[in-house]
Amino acid sequence: MSDRHHDHRPRNFGHDNTFRAFIALDIEPDARHELSRLAAELKAQCHGSYPTSDMYHMTVAFLGDITISQAESLSRVLEEVAEKYEPFELRLCRLGYFAQPESATVFCSTERDNTLLSLAQDVYRAAWDVRIPFDDKPFRAHITLGRRVDLSTIRLNSIEVNHVPFTVKGLTLYKSTLRPSGPIYEAVSFCKF
Repeated sequence: MSDRHHDHRPRNFGHDNTFRAFIALDIEPDARHELSRLAAELKAQCHGSYPTSDMYHMTVAFLGDITISQAESLSRVLEEVAEKYEPFELRLCRLGYFAQPESATVFCSTERDNTLLSLAQDVYRAAWDVRIPFDDKPFRAHITLGRRVDLSTIRLNSIEVNHVPFTVKGLTLYKSTLRPSGPIYEAVSFCKF
């Protein structure tokens, strides 16, 4: 593995035997700022639960509960995946939602990108290679802005999205700890492109 793929941040596997985990792409500050603006506009008009901007990410694969041993194996195969890629650019595109309009998960999508789709397929294969079961619904590029949002009095397409670009520089394996106030995300490992 070449030096450019080594990230010198320590791996944070913690002390628990298992933890909830997901693999994601991080969002750069300019795009975070635009996402925060969009969330603020939604929040002013719609009741719901809105994460802080430091929580924004694009989930590539949700893994559920994994062991420390699985996390270590997965981090190694994600490093191999990362070796195949160079940093690439994505661009914010439009708002959308999952579920029912009265209790929706609102997201911002990115423009279609073949590199991103290829990366998602490689991440899925990596999880299968180390025998980690995961939510294998077809990948949809999106960044969650709010949950349980009541959209009954608003049209999402009335909110203009600035097509801010951001560079994807690697894959992050995250630990998710559920708290009554909302989840807390901690980076476990980062595999740099």
